[in-house]
Amino acid sequence: MELGPRARLAFTALYLALQVVLIGTGGRRPDHAFAFQMFSESTTAKLELLREVEAPSGHGTIMVPAPHGEWTALDADGARHRFEWRDRVKSPTLSSFDATFEASYGQETILARMQAALDDVTAHLEGDAETRRLVARVTLRRNGREPVVARVTGPQRPPAVHAGSPGSEASP
Repeated sequence: MELGPRARLAFTALYLALQVVLIGTGGRRPDHAFAFQMFSESTTAKLELLREVEAPSGHGTIMVPAPHGEWTALDADGARHRFEWRDRVKSPTLSSFDATFEASYGQETILARMQAALDDVTAHLEGDAETRRLVARVTLRRNGREPVVARVTGPQRPPAVHAGSPGSEASP
């Protein structure tokens, strides 16, 4: 396809305008794509996955670790199922629990991506009637400074009703 001189000029102007917009808004994106940084950020992160479950006393909730992103839970009928974070989240970075790694794109990016992963895994927890919410504890060390712990929470799930418990259809 051959473009005429005016079409080439319009295309070039549009292309350059798009580049200026990408560069100008780069600092507002979590991954800073197209943003200028003279020296890149050096951040390390350590992820820990926790499950918020009903307290054994029946009053409130407690946080239970899910080592390496794996746990077992009962379904509404009382059958036990095994869950693995890696079944839904294929990114090696977001699946590296209990180990320190380089957060290549910085702390804002790792936190934003972890939030998206928590939202996705929570939306696909069929068969887990115990977990009320998933929580990631993210220990960040930016540019060699003291570590900072961030807490990223997934969406709240409704309390499960187990078969035979008060409020379920199987109750007399």
